[in-house]
Amino acid sequence: MAVDPSTAALLRTLKNEAIRSRQQIATLTQVVGELQNRPRSVAEEIDAIEGRRMEGTLSGEIEFTIADEFQRGAPITMQVSQDGPFIMTHYPMAIWRPSGPEGATNLGRWRPVSTFPLPDQVVDTDIIDLMYELQDGGNQRLLQNQPRGPLLSRPDNIVPCPVPTLWTPNSVVQFIPTYLAFTWDGATPPTAGILHVDIPGYRIVNL
Repeated sequence: MAVDPSTAALLRTLKNEAIRSRQQIATLTQVVGELQNRPRSVAEEIDAIEGRRMEGTLSGEIEFTIADEFQRGAPITMQVSQDGPFIMTHYPMAIWRPSGPEGATNLGRWRPVSTFPLPDQVVDTDIIDLMYELQDGGNQRLLQNQPRGPLLSRPDNIVPCPVPTLWTPNSVVQFIPTYLAFTWDGATPPTAGILHVDIPGYRIVNL
């Protein structure tokens, strides 16, 4: 029995479509298998945590004096809420302000914690240079093997971390400064200051 040419053409088309479908299914099956077998990234692990994401910042301050120059300072302690973990997404931001004596040239004004960068190529007054350590005070988990240089965010440049860092509920995060040279030579130079640190990120809470 002769097959109508149009019917034969339709059958060939259906056969080719079936072959392509099988090839696509085989490719998708291979991709799914690879995805299932590879380890999840840090970001995927964090994204898998249940809870509502809420913008937040860990913040702390500590006072220091001219006697702390060239010394490892006392830590700034910031505690994570018991309501859920905190995800650090950007490098800490550190700035300081003179707190004494009364009448100091830049009393209460925000000042930088590094003489680099110098946008006007001038080392202005009331600058401190520091290095810092970041650790979990609860389990002594250091985030670096030595105090690091001023790898920090600034109010005008919030620098993202290579990967987000999770701090578990009730963690005690410590920012430990090492004070280097103080450039305090204004008309009335300060004798003391307050170091302020913010760690940008977000909280995960169960509501």
